[in-house]
Order: sequence, then C-alpha cells, then structure tokens
Amino acid sequence: MPARSLTFATALGRMRLGWTAEGICALRFVDRPGREEAVQAPAWVMEAVRHLMAHLAGQPQNLAGIPLDLSDLTLFQQRVAKVLRSTRPGQTLTYGDVALLVGRPGAARAVGQAVRANPILLLVPCHRVVAADGPGGWSAFGTPERKARLLELERVTAG
Repeated sequence: MPARSLTFATALGRMRLGWTAEGICALRFVDRPGREEAVQAPAWVMEAVRHLMAHLAGQPQNLAGIPLDLSDLTLFQQRVAKVLRSTRPGQTLTYGDVALLVGRPGAARAVGQAVRANPILLLVPCHRVVAADGPGGWSAFGTPERKARLLELERVTAG
C-alpha cells in the first residue's frame, strides 16, 4: 500500500510525515513551501503528530512506541535503525559505536551512509549519532543549529 503523507508545523520548522498501514515510513523537515493537501489521517498518525509537536516545543515525549514501517530500508539500515531506536534521550553514540553495536566494527563510514539515508528523523533518532570529535553531520536537519537544538531538547550540548 503506498504511503500517505501530511505536513505540519513545529517549533523547529515544518515537517512532512508519511505512513503506511504498518507505521510511519518518513519524517523530514520541509524548509521550502509546498502545496498543502487536506489529508484524512488515522487517529494513531494524528497522535504521533501531537507527540512530535510537543517534543519539538520542549515538552519531552516518549516517541519510542510510535509504530514504524522500515520495509524500504536495506537490512543494514534496519539494523542501524534498531540500534538508534534503542538509545535513550540524551544519549549519544559515535559512528564507530553504532558500527560495533550492529556487529560491523570498522564500518563507521557505512553507518554514516545509513544515518544520512534515514528517512524517519526523530523517530529513528539519527541526531544522537555524533562524530568522535564533535557533533558530526547535519544534512538531514537542514542546519547545524537544528541538530544542536534537537540535542539540547534532550539535554545534550553539541559542540
């Protein structure tokens, strides 16, 4: 079944969320204005949106229980996503740490590519992955300030 999607405003910018019958399959920041469509979303999707909006407004939420659909990811990307989903708010890991946890020591670059390809920001918390010498990449978030703000919301100081 193809994904449906909706766009909503948060304290850190507009986001687009996509879902299938299995769960959330996409969540990205949308920095360019786009055409809005009236979408009838299931109650569980609207509940996820409410949690995300509150979380990004500085009211910590438990996002771990929101169902995901990771079926479009490779097996390696799914293993990386599972490790990231198991991290706690405020916890950071290096790319090398994640490589060890997925059973691929020395595969920090491959982890970096999997993190960069993550289609479900926040719910697969790739913002918690940092370089060994600092906060690391931010391409998925649009700006380094946005990644730093996400870490701050979880009481982590980046940089």
